[in-house]
Amino acid sequence: MLQREVAIKEMLADPVRDKEAVSRFRREALALAAFRHQNIVTLYDLVEKNDVLFMVMEFVDGPTLHELIKEGPLPPEVGAAIGARIAGALEHAHFRHIIHRDLKPANVMLTKTGDVKLMDFGVAKDVGLEALTAQGMAVGTPSYMSPEQVTGAPVDGRTDLFALGVLLYEALSGARPFLGRNAGEVFARIRDGEYTPLHKVAPHVPKPLADIIARALQVRPADRFPHAAAMRRELEAFLSPRVGLSYEAFLVGFLRHRQKLTETEALAHLTQAELGVVDVFDQQSTAARPWTRWALAFLAVAGVLGAGLVSTQSYWMGLVRQLSIR
Repeated sequence: MLQREVAIKEMLADPVRDKEAVSRFRREALALAAFRHQNIVTLYDLVEKNDVLFMVMEFVDGPTLHELIKEGPLPPEVGAAIGARIAGALEHAHFRHIIHRDLKPANVMLTKTGDVKLMDFGVAKDVGLEALTAQGMAVGTPSYMSPEQVTGAPVDGRTDLFALGVLLYEALSGARPFLGRNAGEVFARIRDGEYTPLHKVAPHVPKPLADIIARALQVRPADRFPHAAAMRRELEAFLSPRVGLSYEAFLVGFLRHRQKLTETEALAHLTQAELGVVDVFDQQSTAARPWTRWALAFLAVAGVLGAGLVSTQSYWMGLVRQLSIR
């Protein structure tokens, strides 16, 4: 009746046989209902029909972070901007005493307006409520779990910061830090902090950003950031001298570069000044093309030869423009 698009999440478990699944679904809805944050998906309603529960929530029109990483590693500033927004969402959730416990690229989406949305609190833990999971049982997705999760130790907000470190490592390098032939091997490497440092797999990542991620991936919670706000501030300090516009506009430019939205959609959210700044993505892409560098070198030589080659130079300038458009 309100004429708006929504996403509907249906509980697929048998409500009679799987009481724990029903409790988890209700708990996720209660967690989402408590949040009022730009970077957490909004819940509109919880509906029960024929003993089946449905969550009616905000429809996010855009790709998941998982989809973007599959196409290639993200530029450092893009990864840091997304990480800062996720850290802000976690800061709000932790203030509400909710620990996500399953942070991963598939649970993060980007809207066409450049917003970052944290999704799926299905295994979230409310520290004020009785735990649903048996003591000592690991909950989460293996590659993104913290050492305390894999060993069954008590968890707090720093567990989510470890997962955010894993997510950023993967976003910037294209590979997960903790890999193995099976879950047992992955758990062992997480427990021992055994992974290849980011600067070795992605040497282009600036050291300050690599240091932030390394701190988030510390085995001992006490050695990580004390809370999400501290990690968010560090990411914002890294971005401050590098990104001269809002994170939303910056991410719209990146999505435009990755062809996740049309030129018209991008222009609807960017001013001309902002468009000039975010064009850096296209400029970097063009600079990386060897045929463009060869053509520009030819132009430099033609310029040295003098006015007699003006017509030749004009021809090659036109050719370069055509190649750049392609």
